[in-house]
Amino acid sequence: MRAEYAHSARHVTALAGSSPRHGLQRHILPLLTALALIGMAETIQAQEAQVVRAQVTAVRQAVLSSELAGKLLKLPFREGDSFKAGDVLAEFDCSLHRARLSRSAAAESSARQQLNVANRLDALDSISVSDLAQARSAVSVGQAESAVDRAMVQRCTIKAPFAGRVGETHVRVSEYVPEGKELLGIYETGGFEVEMIVPSRWLVWLRPGYPFAVLLDETGQAHAGEIARIAGSVDPVSQSVRAIGRLGADEQGLLPGMSGTVSIEPPAAAVSDGQAHAGGDLAPHRAEQ
Repeated sequence: MRAEYAHSARHVTALAGSSPRHGLQRHILPLLTALALIGMAETIQAQEAQVVRAQVTAVRQAVLSSELAGKLLKLPFREGDSFKAGDVLAEFDCSLHRARLSRSAAAESSARQQLNVANRLDALDSISVSDLAQARSAVSVGQAESAVDRAMVQRCTIKAPFAGRVGETHVRVSEYVPEGKELLGIYETGGFEVEMIVPSRWLVWLRPGYPFAVLLDETGQAHAGEIARIAGSVDPVSQSVRAIGRLGADEQGLLPGMSGTVSIEPPAAAVSDGQAHAGGDLAPHRAEQ
């Protein structure tokens, strides 16, 4: 870098010294020096920006929360345990909700029997229109109440939406858990992504499918991947944009939260353009000489 700087400085000095007029030399020299330094700085900055920090995340992950308030009876899987899709991850004391379901189911059955009687009376023209409508309405109310209680009973058991692994637990068995309380953090082990913040000027050449390599701090191992998508907005303050890369499905030893260094090689055209930009502003002056 020092050699490049010295070469540019000598070039600028020689260029300015060739001017036949001392006044012109005095005004051109600072301008050419500034242009050369700006071009060099942009080239060096582009080369140093090839390495960025990144974090590993699971492609599919979720935080499971309680859908009702109650006592936690079972929590079969602990942190680090693997599970299959459909496995019971948490179970609450559901005795009260089951009792309510039995009551509403009995009320619905009674309403249906009354409606059957009302229909037979209607066939004999022995019941009023309002009484028949009331009997039908009672059945509808019974069905709705049974559906609500049945849904509450189903919420007593939380099943795994996909096969994966428990990342963290927030509760313990026998605790009273309020509605909406976070229970488990789970993730799918079949795919991982890498999130990184890159300079917004990379958008000139960075596209989905562009390859990269990430070196993880925790394992010291390098993994290959490719850019999957780029965020739809740029941070105007830092002039950066978020990019997400996809790692191979067969990668082993990855955990969400791991961090590392991502290396991305820009295309040769981008580097050439940056170098040309560094010296391009001097070309008109050389032509004038």
